[in-house]
Amino acid sequence: MKTILSVLVGAGLAGAAQAGVVSGTGTLSLYGSNYGVTSWNIRSDATGNPAHVFGAEGMTFHNGTLYVSHDHDANRAAGRLVRYTPGAAGDLSAFNTIQMGNGPAGLWGPEGITINTSGSGYGSFAPGASVRVTGIETRGADSFGIFDTGAPGSNMITPVSASPALDDIAWVGSLNSFVGVEDGSGDTSFLRYFDANTMAVQSSSFQVIDGAKGIAVVSAAFAQALTGQTVATAQAFLVVGEFDGFAFYDTNGASIGLAQVLNAYAPINELESVAVDEANNLIFLGDEAGTSIHVVQVPAPAGFALLGLGALVARRRR
Repeated sequence: MKTILSVLVGAGLAGAAQAGVVSGTGTLSLYGSNYGVTSWNIRSDATGNPAHVFGAEGMTFHNGTLYVSHDHDANRAAGRLVRYTPGAAGDLSAFNTIQMGNGPAGLWGPEGITINTSGSGYGSFAPGASVRVTGIETRGADSFGIFDTGAPGSNMITPVSASPALDDIAWVGSLNSFVGVEDGSGDTSFLRYFDANTMAVQSSSFQVIDGAKGIAVVSAAFAQALTGQTVATAQAFLVVGEFDGFAFYDTNGASIGLAQVLNAYAPINELESVAVDEANNLIFLGDEAGTSIHVVQVPAPAGFALLGLGALVARRRR
């Protein structure tokens, strides 16, 4: 069973830390071109203890900040949300942590997170107010909820029952809706929409790459520039999976170009999440098993062809 929460980001942050270690650099090939990638070891960023295992199960990017979450366990995230300020170069050395409180079965440990930027509906916030981050937790009864980081350590409020089990969630502004990645551990994976106000699952859904785990919503221009394909909808989905899959879909469910496999870049172990900073042309790949975030620098949409290893072939995790 999984729990989905919302986190209100504002006052009450833990002291800023200066850490983050570059664990590798190289190139990633997708859609016919090679691009630089830097891998950051984030293993101890949530607690400061290198014996702990923080692995970027959930990520979202908003207004210059990369929000990252993992399991609640004391030897993992210990109920903390980590915020990075990557800047134009994708540097993950500067971050701070926010202590979250309890959900239905102990400390929050979101697997997937997003932000409703519309100003209305579940998890939204008024202009100038603290940001709310909506996320997914794996313990207790499936439910949505809100956590206020302006009051560190406070418990979830406004719970709403949720179904089916999800691995990630994203806000789709062009549709005024949430979209969730249905648990891809059984290989076959689907995206499903959720009502922005009631959080009820909607009837529309479509199949995506096997083992899908993470999703980011991007502009049509971004997806078109990366794939070289025409995008028929205002926004598009970038989906990653535990079999190192990487694929774009429009919001109607149509594939945009061929799905890719990222296994040629050796540091990748198991992709669980993805986030995009379109202003700085950065893609963040969350690697739970590798306790890393792989930062891919791509050219601006005006002149790019991104990332090519051919069609996705389903494979088992290494």
